[in-house]
Amino acid sequence: MTEMIWLYDPAERGQSAEAWAIYRELFTRGTKAAYIDLNDISWNGDEQLTRRGFAALWRVYEAAGARHLVVFGGAADGAIAREYADLVPGAKLTVRRGGR
Repeated sequence: MTEMIWLYDPAERGQSAEAWAIYRELFTRGTKAAYIDLNDISWNGDEQLTRRGFAALWRVYEAAGARHLVVFGGAADGAIAREYADLVPGAKLTVRRGGR
């Protein structure tokens, strides 16, 4: 099972730093974790390409032993998060709004 934390911010006020901090905390504790910022892997709003890139990145992280995945989804809320979680087999999804 993979613990997947999805952080989003409707106002997109730079909460990717908050998601990165969660990842760093996991990493510092010795947890095999991965981080994906959808803003970093999206291309001109091509959602299909972004999803394929996300799935490919996860496969690489999983092969390296990651069992936690921290995602910054920009303005995308829980409904979108669940769609991405379906790309991570066995994901246990937690959705959090950033900046709180």
